[in-house]
Amino acid sequence: MLSPPELRKIAQRETYPASRLRSHYLERMVPWLDKKEIIIIKGIRRSGKTHIMYQLIELLEQKNEEVFYINFDDFRLDKHLNLDLLEQLIQLRKNKQTFYFLDEIQRVPGFEKWLRTYYDQEAGIKFIIGGSNISLLTPHLATVLTGRNITFEVFPLSYEEFKEFTDQPFETYLTYGGFPEVVLEADEQKKRDTLAQYLSDILAKDILARQPVDNPRQIQALITYFLANPGVKISANRLAAQLHIHKDTAQKYLNYVIDTFLLFEVPFFSYSAKTKYIGAHASKYYLVDNGLHTISAFKKNEGTLYENLVATHLRRQGKELMYWQDGAEIDFIYDETALQVTASNEIPAREKEAFAKLPRKYHRFAKKIVTPRTGRTEEDIELVPIEEFLREK
Repeated sequence: MLSPPELRKIAQRETYPASRLRSHYLERMVPWLDKKEIIIIKGIRRSGKTHIMYQLIELLEQKNEEVFYINFDDFRLDKHLNLDLLEQLIQLRKNKQTFYFLDEIQRVPGFEKWLRTYYDQEAGIKFIIGGSNISLLTPHLATVLTGRNITFEVFPLSYEEFKEFTDQPFETYLTYGGFPEVVLEADEQKKRDTLAQYLSDILAKDILARQPVDNPRQIQALITYFLANPGVKISANRLAAQLHIHKDTAQKYLNYVIDTFLLFEVPFFSYSAKTKYIGAHASKYYLVDNGLHTISAFKKNEGTLYENLVATHLRRQGKELMYWQDGAEIDFIYDETALQVTASNEIPAREKEAFAKLPRKYHRFAKKIVTPRTGRTEEDIELVPIEEFLREK
């Protein structure tokens, strides 16, 4: 067991690493600091969650609030990851109102009921917890903390944030994505090396160290497949055939990867649940960041990069994304909008013709094509330049 002075030294720092403000997130989170609800900050590893926590801590310390911060990935805590450690943390507090920032708390078995117990006691304790696995919000945690939390998902930098962080051109963002450390690195080889290290960490720390994986090479092959093919439409059966594994294993491993926020799913669009989930309508899968595709693909495909960038932008905005296909394909359906994406200045006829093939009941949908060219409206189709689209909030 750590002594109180040792634990206090870990949990209270005099300074925190300097970082660029993520104003979009701070503006949404700060009003919740005065409320009782537990704040949950989740998102892919290295997207900036911890630095956002630091920025919240600095705001609180400016008001002379008592604050403790613990990262449970800290190697000094590896032998102490139990509820006794959490109880020790509570014993450190001196003030009636205390803020606890608990990063990667899912490493502590049983933390869910412990959180709820102190939340229900109304003991002047505010919890802000973070994690790089969707499993931070397991069905068990969701049940335990029902009505007791507010959740924020942190993404790599949006294009608007990218322009605030650097004067690098759009082409760089398209190619290497928005992980903050990668954006701030000017050397292309170092960008690639950093992204490769992120992938290695996600596999080792967020999957192999936390999930039962019989054959690490199989799940590595699965990750490589999706990294090389963002936007691919594939079922568990077909994925299993591609990787020569059992379909149940393929589905299990796919769930593990989605759990790390590396991938997200875009299902088929239909108002009918029966139509939506038939076998022919497999989901499509996109990457949370373009840079992960760039370091994995054999050659650059601007069309793929454009489509994935648009998908991540819409996901960041909280859109419920779907696609439609029946002879023709609509890349994305959301908010009664049908959206196509092309990297070509000369828009292929098939992109426009697909709108006409939508079922009549969907013809009222707004029709848009994201393109590199200057925007205008052709017939009833709005052409939106990619950089303008990425600045929409």
